[in-house]
Amino acid sequence: MLLRASRAVHSFGGNLLEAPVYWCSCEPEEGTFDFSQVRELIDLARQEKLYLILLWFGVNKNGHPTYVPEWVKRDPIRFPLVKGPDGMPVPTLSPYPEETVKADIRAFEALMTCLRDYDGETGTVLAVQIENEVGFANTDRDYGEAGEACHAMAVPENLRSVSIEGSDAPGNGNTWTACFGRYANEALAAWSWADFIEKLAIAGRKIYDLPMLVNVMLGENSIREPGMCYNSGGAVSRVLEIWKRTAKHIDLIGPDIYLPDRDRFLEVLEAYDREDNTLFIPETMHAGEPVAMHMMHAFADHGCVGLCCFGAESMLDSEGNLLESAETVVTSLRTVRSVAPLLLRYRGTGRVHAIVQQEFMDSQYLPLEGWHAEAAFVQGKGFFGLGSYLNARAPENRDLTQTRGRALLIQTGESEFFLAGAGVKVDFRSMRQVGDEAGFARLMSRMSTTLNFLSVEEGHFEGDTWVTERYRNGDEANFACYVHRGEVVRIRLNTAF
Repeated sequence: MLLRASRAVHSFGGNLLEAPVYWCSCEPEEGTFDFSQVRELIDLARQEKLYLILLWFGVNKNGHPTYVPEWVKRDPIRFPLVKGPDGMPVPTLSPYPEETVKADIRAFEALMTCLRDYDGETGTVLAVQIENEVGFANTDRDYGEAGEACHAMAVPENLRSVSIEGSDAPGNGNTWTACFGRYANEALAAWSWADFIEKLAIAGRKIYDLPMLVNVMLGENSIREPGMCYNSGGAVSRVLEIWKRTAKHIDLIGPDIYLPDRDRFLEVLEAYDREDNTLFIPETMHAGEPVAMHMMHAFADHGCVGLCCFGAESMLDSEGNLLESAETVVTSLRTVRSVAPLLLRYRGTGRVHAIVQQEFMDSQYLPLEGWHAEAAFVQGKGFFGLGSYLNARAPENRDLTQTRGRALLIQTGESEFFLAGAGVKVDFRSMRQVGDEAGFARLMSRMSTTLNFLSVEEGHFEGDTWVTERYRNGDEANFACYVHRGEVVRIRLNTAF
């Protein structure tokens, strides 16, 4: 399965795999560890020339203890389950008992020791994710004895200034209800799991100081009630600040985004793109238009440093060929990968722009430094968006795209741009400058448009170096600069007139 996933990743030029490590496989008997599968994972990644992020499936995986060893499952006295408000057990291990914490830490320390000894010099494993979409499933907090004791304790001082919008907190005390009002139970759950994760992160990094991350089951679901719509206590946007103040040894908190609609997708990007939290998307869909479109905003507007498609092996058929259903996402992933050096270089500068065809759009205007740019979408309109005659020149004489246009436009100099994407053409016109008496005439002149270019080059990056594969000229450049299937074009405009 991992080999198939690596083939899928190579199909779009990716450089990273995420792979789980199961506690139940690593410590089948208490105190007896076997990390042979971890070493095999690392060997395969090296063979495939890919990096790894390992996902530690320990005490909590999507709210449940499904990957703990049998000796843990068989001892509910030593490793108690959470209790719901009705007093009945819930299939989540409580994060409070000392024995549970110690057992998970001991296994995690053993994993980190294995990584240090087997991969410390090579660096195939870039980071470790601790647990997976942690939280309480089917309850908003632990109503068991340990949970009640924590609920009765004072809120840690560093959290008392945290404000949760809509909580209606009284604000006249140090109890969870006084500080967080209607979201008191979720705030307590967030602190509880963040504290648990922090203990593992501290222990693991003492052995091998790799970056650590946490992934999140989103709170932007349905009626947004914890324990009902998502695991309570996870680092959802509502309680993200509690997590950031508690789990200080976690480098990245990443949202798992399976949202099709643009507004909620962008809401999530905005929430997790923080000065203290670089945006990374550990999970998203591997097929369909939504993520193919929305990822452009993630990389252009929010400086996203990585995106992983869940079930990458599902992009391939039984023969190892790319499925048609995955082509849209793969084209967008190739687009991002093709300009990765520029995305890293120009993160946060305002020079990276997303071009995304929303419903009913036929064009998009972008005000740039010194230039007007207008992107037009060529879905079903031919090679230059001019009809079937020029469409005959399209590669393989096929329609260019039946999906919406999307691209990244990066301004790398006063009059230099890189365009990468699919189903998009861009025309430039020089912007009128203050004090230029001939400004309107200049604006109306064809010399102020893309027609007046120095060069239009199609190519690729090798490391940070741009390599030109072919020059476009004449009809290939006079009708605006276009991209169809993830190509990269370097555009140099002429300002000498």
